[in-house]
Amino acid sequence: MIAIGAAALLLPVVVAPGVAQESVAVDRWLVSSPFPADSTGDPLDAEYLRGSGEAGVLPDRGRTVSGADWTLVRRDSATNLDLEDLRQEDGGRVVVYAHAYLKSPEDRTISLTWGGLDCTVVSAWLNGRSLARLGHPPGQSVETQAAGTFQADVRIGFGYNTLLIEAASGECPFGVTASLAATSAGSLDGVRVQASRPYGDTRTGPSPWLIADRDAGPEPLLGWKEDELFGVAGVRLTAFAVTAIHGAKLKAKTGGEEVKRQVEWLTPAEPEMVLMPFAFENLRRAGTRGEGLQLELDWDDGKSKDTLRLDPAALLEAFHSSIRLLGWTGPTEAAPVTVPASEPEGTEEEEEPHPLASLIPLPTDAGVTLIGEWEVPGWLSGFTLRLDMDGAPGEYRVDSIPVEGDEIVLCTGCRKGDGIQLVVRTGGEWKRFPGVSIVETAPPADLDSDSAIRWLDLLDEKGSRKYREQAAGGIGQ
Repeated sequence: MIAIGAAALLLPVVVAPGVAQESVAVDRWLVSSPFPADSTGDPLDAEYLRGSGEAGVLPDRGRTVSGADWTLVRRDSATNLDLEDLRQEDGGRVVVYAHAYLKSPEDRTISLTWGGLDCTVVSAWLNGRSLARLGHPPGQSVETQAAGTFQADVRIGFGYNTLLIEAASGECPFGVTASLAATSAGSLDGVRVQASRPYGDTRTGPSPWLIADRDAGPEPLLGWKEDELFGVAGVRLTAFAVTAIHGAKLKAKTGGEEVKRQVEWLTPAEPEMVLMPFAFENLRRAGTRGEGLQLELDWDDGKSKDTLRLDPAALLEAFHSSIRLLGWTGPTEAAPVTVPASEPEGTEEEEEPHPLASLIPLPTDAGVTLIGEWEVPGWLSGFTLRLDMDGAPGEYRVDSIPVEGDEIVLCTGCRKGDGIQLVVRTGGEWKRFPGVSIVETAPPADLDSDSAIRWLDLLDEKGSRKYREQAAGGIGQ
């Protein structure tokens, strides 16, 4: 009977010959009986399922599993599942679980979208792994929150995969939504949604695999060391496996530059941001030419290649954000600051470390003296630069002259090659290294990729006069 039910409830997807399916609605669910929500705090903090719990529940229609009665609900081709009928008569909040099986002919990378309707708050699990840190609102690179709709590229395995959504009702329509989308041609071919528990073994995850978010940044952060500007491409990397993946290697290329990194430990379904520093010129070249970031991943028993998107507007935003001052030395007095004897995490022993990889640690106490020296690069020539001490308290000297206040100007109409020396005695624990900000020149507003590229083209390593003139005149904004 179970086998017959499973076959009958496979999602029928009709695809024209030669046309790959682009999306599949999760429209067959096993829905639990409602639980009165815990009224003492966040209703999603409590685990209502008994026995195997949320990470291991394998329900079936018409049966009591893990302390809940499970009912089949079909919503053919609809991504939304209405849970209004499960509210309590007295109006109190309830928690309901919705579960589906995803059948795949092989290990695949797909895009999963899930969430709560209106003010319904949700948690979700894929193959028993919480998606709490993985999802982000479609089109945004931020970590998930409880309410709203979220999306993530995920890895599913051959056979049956499990999707579980926990939903807590609010004071508006109660329900959840879920759908699958292709990440590449053919990635959804043969994928089916099923409600009834399959007979035999149920697969609980794919073979070890790594997925990088398709947007690589760059992050809105630049670093200045000696006479060079560096930017950062942030690769949001997620492991999908039954156990952790060890020693994953990354190799990224863009703008003619190559950077290598290694991550020692990746917990499945818990993304890690790996910062890949590049020369500002190379990120600028790649962004204006639409080259993207060529990424190679290598881990035990697996390899993959992909091209990640670089956002020119994010790089321009970084140029007008606080540019971190790097390359400090110290101390000259008081408590010592030690440089780690081993290579910093993220570098390979046989590789020459990137100039931004070998940094002293952030000071943790007051009374530490640090010295830094920089030369103004052409990119910043002509601008007025102000010291940004947010998160880096202390007594500062600029070119041996004591300075006070929150508005410390390092140079006005800075010239390429001008030297700047800072000496600081820390006033407490530092949360970040100090930076510099461009003043008197506002960043262009409401940029799309094309307009950001035009502005980046005006920046010049020999001097950014055209950029400053157009920014001052508001031309093209």
